[in-house]
Amino acid sequence: MAEKRDLQESIPMAEDKVEVSPMDLLTDHEKELLELEARLNAELDAKLMANPNKMPKACYFILPNEFGERFCYYGVQPNLNKYFQLITGMNPTNAKVYSTAFTMLAYFFPLIGAALSDSFLGKWWTIIGFSTVYLIGMIMVTVFAIPNLIGPIGQVSNFLTFLPMLIIAIGTGGIKPCVSSHGGDQYLPAQEAGKDFFFNIFYVSINVGALLTQFIVPKLTELKCYGQDTCYAGAFLLPTIVFALAFIIFAAGHKFYRIVPPLGEFLPLKAVKASILAARRHRAATPAERAAKGHWLNFAEAEYGGVFIEEVRDFGLVLVPVVIPFAFCWMLYNQNSNEWSNQYYLMSGAIFGGKNVETIYVQSTSFGNINTILIIILVPFLATFVYPFCTKRGWNFSPQRRMGLGFLVVVISFAVSAALAPSVEKAYLSSGRLMKDAAKYDGRYCEKCFSAWWQLPQWILLSLGEALFSPTGRGWNFSPQRRMAAGFLLIVISFAVSAALAPMIENAYLSKGRLMDDAAKNDGKYCEECYSAWLQFP
Repeated sequence: MAEKRDLQESIPMAEDKVEVSPMDLLTDHEKELLELEARLNAELDAKLMANPNKMPKACYFILPNEFGERFCYYGVQPNLNKYFQLITGMNPTNAKVYSTAFTMLAYFFPLIGAALSDSFLGKWWTIIGFSTVYLIGMIMVTVFAIPNLIGPIGQVSNFLTFLPMLIIAIGTGGIKPCVSSHGGDQYLPAQEAGKDFFFNIFYVSINVGALLTQFIVPKLTELKCYGQDTCYAGAFLLPTIVFALAFIIFAAGHKFYRIVPPLGEFLPLKAVKASILAARRHRAATPAERAAKGHWLNFAEAEYGGVFIEEVRDFGLVLVPVVIPFAFCWMLYNQNSNEWSNQYYLMSGAIFGGKNVETIYVQSTSFGNINTILIIILVPFLATFVYPFCTKRGWNFSPQRRMGLGFLVVVISFAVSAALAPSVEKAYLSSGRLMKDAAKYDGRYCEKCFSAWWQLPQWILLSLGEALFSPTGRGWNFSPQRRMAAGFLLIVISFAVSAALAPMIENAYLSKGRLMDDAAKNDGKYCEECYSAWLQFP
């Protein structure tokens, strides 16, 4: 009872509601950080206000960095499935598990990068530190891709194979939540329109980098080097060089950057402590005090500030419900680089050719660039024409409905792919080829196989679904501004969870001693160690 009385006495009593300024919702420490930020950036801020409609010079160093990083990441990630099979000798199932694990880790480590950036290091040092790690990983994977350097093909240690990918995942994950928000920091509140323009250009730089590398790098893998018919060492060297140049450009722009000081405290722990304090006070409060405070987290406002409490509240009550549908949608979406590549291997990649005309074959990774091209077209088309048209008509095409429709369209795209699969496999086997050789051929020299153009409808549907749900989901990060970090991390969590589920399910199945080729025959029967089919329910 004494403890309860002490808690009640420490609860700020309800007073008549008065208007408060945003500064009144900040703690003394947060006010000090704002003053420090103003002092550090006084000269830069004066120059920005002198030309408020002009893009800050800092952005010209940030945008090339994002282009180079995405060029690097997408120069490696889509090629991992085939690289693991041809260079290290993995079977298709293990190759898919390891490449999916890389994607999962790349979206897990942003949690660490964001925590270090916001809490202690700041965005600049976080980007510099993790970019260095990233570059080391790229150099390692380039060297390890030299055939027989770390072991004969088929006898290479899985640890050595995946070690560079783990380092790359740490690097790309660490900088992922920092670069875009660092760009946003370069704008003052009065430059809201300019900031929106920057984020549009930022998104374009991501897709242009991804598009170019996915056209160029697969072609480099077809070159002959080190006595082999493939050249992944040379192919991975180009993204490494591009990222190194982008890193140098970013570092060179240091004097032009606005610096936002870190809070100097571990934000996740701070949120937990605030929640515990608020819960204790809420439990000890009277009904009248609870009614006056409203939300239970408001009981910690006095110590942690109204702004921080509002961020924690939004993180839990507004943004978390987005994670579950996003996770399962991305779990499905992420399989296109593996499942659809494996399907493409069984098809004819002869895109152009005929009598007296040399046939042109396109690799699976290059064909998948249709997705990036369509995204670049569909996202501005939807934002410029479709959404305004719906608004003028009075149709409530809310963000939630856009994401829901996008999820549905992605599911339909995989249903189309599944319907096509039996016919594709039958045609491939009728050509006399073996399933284990599919990755080696990669759509070449198979006249009896289905044309790769049969995959076009599923790619169109997938791209439309992504254009509907992905930009809309990312909008939770930047609007309102106080949700940027929390929203981004939740979307990242959904990526990580989605990437984790697929290999977990396959590993559980394989641990029972079953073969993937027998999965359809077993059809979910007699496998106690497998994951429950109820995981498909969401």
